[in-house]
Amino acid sequence: MAHVRLKVAAIEPGPEYESFRDALRARTRRVLVTPALVAVNVIVVAGMLFGTRAISDPDTLVAWGASLGTRTTNGEWWRLVTSTFVHTSTLHLLVDVAVLIQLGAVLERLAGRLAFTGVYLSAGVFAALISLSSHPVAVTEGASGAIMGLYGLLFATLIWQLFRRRREDRPPDANESADSAVTIPPMAMKRLGAGAAMFLVYSALSGLAHAAELSSLVVGLAYGLVLARRVCEKKPSPRLVGAAMVATVVIAAAFAMPLRNIADVTPEIIRVVATEERTAAAYQAADDAFKRQRMTAEALAQLAERTIVAELQAVDERLKALVNVPPEHQGLVTDAREYLRLRSASWRARADAIRRANADPHEAPEAAADASRRLHREARFRSNRTAMGKAEGAERASLEVFQRIRRPALP
Repeated sequence: MAHVRLKVAAIEPGPEYESFRDALRARTRRVLVTPALVAVNVIVVAGMLFGTRAISDPDTLVAWGASLGTRTTNGEWWRLVTSTFVHTSTLHLLVDVAVLIQLGAVLERLAGRLAFTGVYLSAGVFAALISLSSHPVAVTEGASGAIMGLYGLLFATLIWQLFRRRREDRPPDANESADSAVTIPPMAMKRLGAGAAMFLVYSALSGLAHAAELSSLVVGLAYGLVLARRVCEKKPSPRLVGAAMVATVVIAAAFAMPLRNIADVTPEIIRVVATEERTAAAYQAADDAFKRQRMTAEALAQLAERTIVAELQAVDERLKALVNVPPEHQGLVTDAREYLRLRSASWRARADAIRRANADPHEAPEAAADASRRLHREARFRSNRTAMGKAEGAERASLEVFQRIRRPALP
């Protein structure tokens, strides 16, 4: 029985924990921001679940506000905020919401609604920016960065609490009388630590623990070192919180400036694929007309050499004009331009082969003897075969490169 009583005593909150909860409620009577954040997260995921595509589909995530470098850096900067409310699964949502509720019950009351909101959004934005910088063509979503910022705020609060315990006691200032001194007790630390362990394990297993989350932890810690210095006695003033948020916005803007206008190469690659399919179909139709003697050989050659090559060159100029191409897509652009170069060469070679094969026989010198005439025809046949082989070889080389760029361009 004594052993059972010890275990129960270890689990029960105790008077110190109850006093802590009462002090939190006295400081901030109602928690408003945390339920609002939870509601937005739940509503967004519920809407995604009722969509036509899977919740984890990149198109679904982007449609609901996830961050994608080619969209975010081209005028849709609001995605840095909205991406914190988008999740890839219901389990991802449940873990984030559970931890958010636990942290919000303490930090929103302790630091105040304004500071809590500022840390949550600032950390989420910085996490999205770091992800954008590291992986510009990857879809970024989730509240993990924002929550890590709250843990940074909590850690800074505990640091200041430790310093407060070590310094000499002093009577509170007159300005501090409105708020009771609030100290986070060991039992509350244990519960918060258990939630943090669950969150970190899930993040590690899901591949979410990376530089973006670490940067948001630093953001929350920096906020806490500025705002939580005297949070045990009182909430930080709105002026101090506002100044910290303005400084964060300035730093975030400076970090985002070099990331502007990341090139979206997908439409251009799709244009390359469409041009190949359209020009190949146009040539096939013209070749059929030529075989039915509805088109001259010279007209067919000019279609290949002038019309089709001109279209390919126009597409190449568009690729050449691309700037700020992300590293992940630079190889694709290089392949596309190589295909266009080889394909243009193949069409020129085909035009040359058409002209050779259909050259006016009267242009060739007359041979008096049958043997000379036969030799002339054989030489001409070999020349035509060589020209056609060159054209077909160039076409095969270009289409091999085309297959490399066609696969990523297709949905």
